[in-house]
Amino acid sequence: MSALEISEKDFLMGARNGIQKSMLLTIARESGLTLKELSSYLRISTRSIQEKEPTQLIAPGPSERALYIAKLFQSGIETFGNRDKFRNWLNSENQVMGGEKPVSYLDTFSGIQLVLDELNAIEYGFSA
Repeated sequence: MSALEISEKDFLMGARNGIQKSMLLTIARESGLTLKELSSYLRISTRSIQEKEPTQLIAPGPSERALYIAKLFQSGIETFGNRDKFRNWLNSENQVMGGEKPVSYLDTFSGIQLVLDELNAIEYGFSA
């Protein structure tokens, strides 16, 4: 089972209480994001992550965004067939998103939801 596959109960608990640093690092590794990239989306410094022990919790707000990013990557990988194709799409200008790169939306919940909506549209043949 991939760290990107998170049960609804674990998602809720992580969002409420925070997730362990080790889980955050696993999400980064499995999504192919660098710690610097992920920390910028979570709006926390890489240093604050690096200073934590593996079992220490990340604050609930950044943890919830990390869990949503994991959900996004799981959906994107399923839609595109592999992580590299999905990352290529994330980093390409998208006309539906006003010519912006979808990756630029990953720093807010509403932005992540817009990208998820676009993935759903692609999956069901309504976009490209």
